[in-house]
Amino acid sequence: MLGLISVLIITTSCTTTRIATLTTDENEKIELFTSNLPQRDYIEICYIETSGGIFHTPQNLLNGLKKKATELEVDAVINIKYDFQAWYPIASGIAVKYKE
Repeated sequence: MLGLISVLIITTSCTTTRIATLTTDENEKIELFTSNLPQRDYIEICYIETSGGIFHTPQNLLNGLKKKATELEVDAVINIKYDFQAWYPIASGIAVKYKE
């Protein structure tokens, strides 16, 4: 009984906190938006999604979205969402191109 209580305390009291940076540096051209939208006019190009293994961090997933967005030659990814498919984390969003 004491062993069961110990296991429950250990497994339910641990938390992990991770962050993913949405800001871009000078060399990056892809902007990322979760809840806000760009202040510029844009057209939606496509839905993109990236998935990872059990131990992938949110930052790894954002980097995957940025890589695909770069390949698609879009300007930003909006409405970014995080989710899981079984044990595997995913990040998705809408790739957009700014109107000139």
